[in-house]
Amino acid sequence: GLSHRSRTTWTLGLHLDERAEGQLVLELWLQAADDPTLGLPASLLWQRDDDIFAFLRAGDPRADLARQLTELDPLFAELGIAFDVAQPSELVLDEGQARSFLREGMPKLDERGVPVLLPSSWLRSPARVRVNLTATSVPRGPASGFLSPHELARFDWRLAVGDTELTERELLDLAEANEPFVRVGGRWQALRRADVEKALRFLDRRRAGAGIVDLVRAVSGLETDAAGLELGDVELDAPLHALLDADERRFRSLPTPATMTHDLFPFQERGHGWLRLLGDLGVGAILADDMGLGKTVQAIAMLASEREEPGGEELGPTLVVCPMSVVKQWGAEIHRFAPGLHVHLHHGPARLGAEELAHAARGHDVVVTSYDIAARDADALAAIAWDRLLLDEAQDVKNPATKRARALRRLQARRRVAMTGTPIENRLGELWAIMDLVNPGLLGSREGFDRAFARPIEQLGDEGALGRLRSIVQPFILRRAKDSPEIELELPPITVEKDYCKLTVEQASLYRATVDRWLARVEAHEDRFGRRGAVLAMLGHLKQVCNHPEMLLTTGRPLDGRSGKLERLVELLGAVPAADKSLVFTQYPGFDRLVPHLEERLGRGVGFFHGRLNAKQRDELLAAFAAPEGPSVLVISIRAGGRGLNLPAANHVFHFDRWWNPAVEQQATDRAYRFGQRKHVYVHSLICTGTLEERIDALLDSKRELAEKVIAGRSEDWLGDLDLKTLREAVELSVDAVEVEA
Repeated sequence: GLSHRSRTTWTLGLHLDERAEGQLVLELWLQAADDPTLGLPASLLWQRDDDIFAFLRAGDPRADLARQLTELDPLFAELGIAFDVAQPSELVLDEGQARSFLREGMPKLDERGVPVLLPSSWLRSPARVRVNLTATSVPRGPASGFLSPHELARFDWRLAVGDTELTERELLDLAEANEPFVRVGGRWQALRRADVEKALRFLDRRRAGAGIVDLVRAVSGLETDAAGLELGDVELDAPLHALLDADERRFRSLPTPATMTHDLFPFQERGHGWLRLLGDLGVGAILADDMGLGKTVQAIAMLASEREEPGGEELGPTLVVCPMSVVKQWGAEIHRFAPGLHVHLHHGPARLGAEELAHAARGHDVVVTSYDIAARDADALAAIAWDRLLLDEAQDVKNPATKRARALRRLQARRRVAMTGTPIENRLGELWAIMDLVNPGLLGSREGFDRAFARPIEQLGDEGALGRLRSIVQPFILRRAKDSPEIELELPPITVEKDYCKLTVEQASLYRATVDRWLARVEAHEDRFGRRGAVLAMLGHLKQVCNHPEMLLTTGRPLDGRSGKLERLVELLGAVPAADKSLVFTQYPGFDRLVPHLEERLGRGVGFFHGRLNAKQRDELLAAFAAPEGPSVLVISIRAGGRGLNLPAANHVFHFDRWWNPAVEQQATDRAYRFGQRKHVYVHSLICTGTLEERIDALLDSKRELAEKVIAGRSEDWLGDLDLKTLREAVELSVDAVEVEA
């Protein structure tokens, strides 16, 4: 018991305690020299229970306290601090004493080895400089009430520490004082000087008014994040709040322009109004309606209506950049829907040189070119001052590092529009690439976007990051699906089916041999890049085997009876009524024996649309297919014709081999299921059971819910990262995969 108490001296420590209403109290504490974790307030010495010290240790705490206070008296005197002489325990500090103690006393006490414990709230969460924002709209004129395109909003940035707003002068004083603890709004705050300096730099760079891109970045917190600051309260006036609202009432419909020959549907009138709203504000837009809803027609309405208004004749030319396969189609649709617009096609080997092109652009409303020509003629196109850059099938520039994407960034355009039914095909980075072309800087740098959005959403399923990204891009993207309530289209029904096929014995044998050969190679690769390449090569070979063994091992033998999938395709095509037409999509156009084989088996004309056709050959083939007496089947390379084409003459679609990106297959299907289609549309995906095709199809189905949120199904690249066990399970052949021969 007490007879075995150890003897010790007690050392002095100070505790700073913040009490009600910001009152700062300096308390004296005593710590056992043999156990620094044992500390008691000195006030206990002057109370009835002072025997607690004697209970814990033998010694003389009162004498220890008196001795150490005597040694510190000169320092306390300098700071204006004087404890009670008879019973020293604590002292309420006024602001001057507190400032002196924090600024001068603490460093000197530290030198003498006297510990000072600060309020836990200061250490747990140092005060940050927050930035509050009030934004007010700038009307265009006294009567219109419409927003100005040049200065959309005026920003009033205000800086706050804790809950207290400060003037810029007060913040400058804090920075100059260079004190780690400041009294703001009646409370003491631990404040980093670096935060104060960042806030002042932020304020200095944001004096002027701002456009909508600046507004969205500000409201979403991207601006303050980039500056390393915290966004506080945000207040918007009614016009700005309506502009950023998710409700479509934020823009009004505009009727069909008088110079157009065909009436717009009501939902297209809303799209027309939205394009004009953002265009009049000088803001970039992404029109992301489903394929087949007439994005081209809405864009033509925008161009036509602008030129009908006073001053419309002063507008410069619009440059339309699109896939090569639809350059002439763009010209034809402008002539058809808005014959008053003058169009020049910059296309083909006989296209104009730089000077002639500049002259032609001045004399036309619209210049249409392809992505490849835009990259080749980048200097000539960059020398022209375009009123608008319009990117059709904008997913073609989803990789910002490509030559074509770099060429498009060089173009001078007062405003920009991107049109795509799939703004995200594989990864969120594709949305960044398109948005950065139409609204540079909105989503920040590529690295910052990956850090703040892409990785948290794609890898962690971060709902907060997803919601924040949606709120940022929402004002600049208009997307309506075919099944949206507002789409009053009388499109015919569509039936989508999966047709399962068995492998022949020949296919199964080749499939197993391919798996065995490639898995050994995959396992042998030590570097990730080489391993991924081997996996993707294996997948390609297995898909070819599923189509037909002749695609992988050329023998020259007849194709009949050697592929369960080809036999099923012939059977399905044979059942198509004579008055109907069919599209067959494949990613292997090099298998050129397919077309003559289908012609022979079906006894019908079969066309072949692939990337090696020149523009004249493409146009002639498409015109022939559209004619009643033309080919009844069109085999299409999905890369060359899976998007951009209008093929409503067909109402049967066959996906001969699976593309592991559902968005690409949907685009291909929409070549037939679109405006102008009058018949019931039937879609067939051919899948070999018990093989890689069936397993990946099931996996993609399970991912569609996520795809509908933000991310479309990932391409097959992700398979390259599977571990060997999972990969083996994905590609192994099931016992029921082979057609049993009679």
